Formats: sequence, C-alpha cells, structure tokens
Amino acid sequence: MPTKADRKRTDAAITSFHTYYSSSSNWGSERWHDSLYPALCQPTRYAALINQYVSLTEVEQILSENLPSSQTVSRIQLPSRNTLQPVSKSDPELIIFEHTIDNATNATSPPAVHIFPPPTPKPSLHDANQLLLSHWNLDAASAICAHMLDIHPGARVLDLCAAPGGKSIALAQSLFPHLTTPSSSTTTSAQPSPTTSCLHSNEIDLPRNRRLKNNLRSYLPASLFASGHVQTFSIDGTDAKALSRFPFGQSGYDRVLLDAPCSSERHIIHAQLRAASSGHTAEEMARWRPGSSRNMAKTQLALLLTALAATKVGGRVVYSTCSISSEENDGVVEKMLVQLRKERGKGSCAWVVKVELGSEGIGKGRDEWVGLDECSEATKYGRIVVPDHPGGGGWGPLYFSVLTKVGPGDVET
Repeated sequence: MPTKADRKRTDAAITSFHTYYSSSSNWGSERWHDSLYPALCQPTRYAALINQYVSLTEVEQILSENLPSSQTVSRIQLPSRNTLQPVSKSDPELIIFEHTIDNATNATSPPAVHIFPPPTPKPSLHDANQLLLSHWNLDAASAICAHMLDIHPGARVLDLCAAPGGKSIALAQSLFPHLTTPSSSTTTSAQPSPTTSCLHSNEIDLPRNRRLKNNLRSYLPASLFASGHVQTFSIDGTDAKALSRFPFGQSGYDRVLLDAPCSSERHIIHAQLRAASSGHTAEEMARWRPGSSRNMAKTQLALLLTALAATKVGGRVVYSTCSISSEENDGVVEKMLVQLRKERGKGSCAWVVKVELGSEGIGKGRDEWVGLDECSEATKYGRIVVPDHPGGGGWGPLYFSVLTKVGPGDVET
C-alpha cells in the first residue's frame, strides 16, 4: 500500500500536471478541464493503414469480419491538395479505414472502443511466395505527418526517428507504388520507376531498432531490401557527426520526417487512470515534472536541426510529436528559427526555412491543402490534431509543422 508520503507526492505530481497543461501558455483552464483532458482520458481510437502490397479486397474482408450490423468500415479522407491541375491516377495515396457506427441504433457507443483485428499474413501482390501483413493499426492522426511530407516516386526520404515503423510503411507505399500491382499486370510498366527512390529508416534505440527492422520486413516486399532501396540505420540524430553517417549526408535528402520522441501525455494519462483504479500511482505520472517538456525540447531541437541539415534546398521536413505541450511543438520550431537566424548572421548558414502552416506560416500552405480544418486546428507554426476537435474524429494528439528549406533569396517568416 502507498504510504502517506507516497500519496502526497502523487497528489503533488497530478496537481502540477494539471496546472501546467491548463496554463495560458498551453490550453487554458476551461479548455483543459472541460474538454481536452476528458477527451484524452477516453481510449485511443484506432484506424487501419492498409498494406497496399497485398490484395485490398482481402484486407477489407479481414477488417469487416465479425462486425455488428450497426457498424461499417469506411475510408478516411486525408487532407488533399487544392490544385486546378488534374491528379494523376498513378499518384500514390494512403488508404486508411475507420469503424463507423449507426448513431440511430448506437447513440451512446463511443467510437474509441472499436478496434480492428490483428494484421493477418497475405500473399504479396508482387511475389506470391512472400507473405506480408495486411494492415497496421494506428491512431489515424499518425498517418497525417507522413501524408503531409508529400512524397512521390523518385525521392530520397529519411525517417529520422522511425520506430516502430508505421510511418515508414506509409512512406514506402508512396515511394514504391509500382509494387502495389500484381507482377503479371500489364499496367506495371506505366508506374513510376523506383530507380532513384530510397527510404532510410533510422532508430538509435537498439531494441526499438530491431522491432523496426522486423516490422518493415513484415510489411514491405523483400525486393526493396535486396536492392537497397529500403535500409535501416541506428544513428544518434543529436550527434554533431550524424550527417556524415547517413548515406546521402548533408543536404542529400528530398524529404525528411522527424516524428520526434516526446512527453506522450496521453500515455501518461492512461497509465495513471489504470494505476488509480487499483489504488496505485503510475510511474509515468510520478516521474513527470514541469521541466520535463523543457528537457525534452532540447533533444527535439537537436534532432530538428539535423533533419534540416540533411535536407536539400527545395526539400521538405515535417516535424511532428504526439505531445500537447507548446514547448515541444511550436516552441521547438521557434527556437530552431532563432538559432538559424543567428547562424546566418555569422555567415555559417546559407539557407532559410519557410514555415508552411500555422498563424505565422507563409500563408499558402493552408490554401494549398483542403481538409486541414476538418481534422486539426492551427497553432503558431503548424497544426495540431486533438481528440476534442469539433470534427468529432477523436484522433490524436498529433502536432505537425511543415518546413521548406530554401535558398537565401527567399524571406523567412
């Protein structure tokens, strides 16, 4: 049983947690207590990222098995580009499904409780002798950061903090769509060539790196590994020498995804709710301190600077976290902008970062994408998906900032 001193420390940690996130620098007292915190307490709502390297028909059958008559499986519409140009049928698109409920018969059933079945091995479309897993269960918000990287076949892509691998699997489907058609298909030759496409998935933590490798090989065609188009690495992205260890080095990648390690407050909240139900305190909550985000932000900033340095001029970085702390989200982007401005003043940096989204963005970012307001809300330097969003999806949290690296002739905002 917890001692009186233990309970006192726990009460202090919980109070401090609520005080921090209800502060004016984060969400404010009314939003936090009346809306966001209760939403974060709800079970995580899962969607299914379809593995397009196996038969879509077979995956749909798996996802629809044993569903009550009041439930259906439907495709989630991700934000799309607002363009007058026709979209090519060969342009790769992520396919993500969610459970939907007939509210007329299940008005009191929350969407968060519906979980898809575990992934099932199915023959690869490109090689029937290889079995690949059918789908990846995830919070749909997690797919948005990979989607917003806006990659196409031929790109060199770095996933800097890739474990457990779901986002790398999503990126691969956009990079190598020629393998999503059967090997005997007559349309295969019309698909973009993967010759210059590559995906480098990095994870410094060794156990997580092993899990990353296993997951990628369980979902992606073996030919991608044999040809070297998909590779995994274990490089410390905060190390000053990190760039020299990546195959394309400094300014060598067209796109870099940085889904950074973060405080993961929803995980802390769920752990505490489970522990409290049996009269205990979660270690995650007991360890939390008001300075936790400040310390985490130092690591995130170092990773973001590496991500930008690895990107070509004209390339794109998406910085994302599952944190709800402004220090780990907009705060990191702002510190990056300040540091680069200082370096340019010293003549040690010859490029500029444009922030594409958010109230301080260059403006065109929001206009180029349709559907952002339906799933997320603007922050200073990006967007955030939160489970109390009026759209009602219950997804998140997921913060993302879209950053373009440009030459010195462009003006940074």
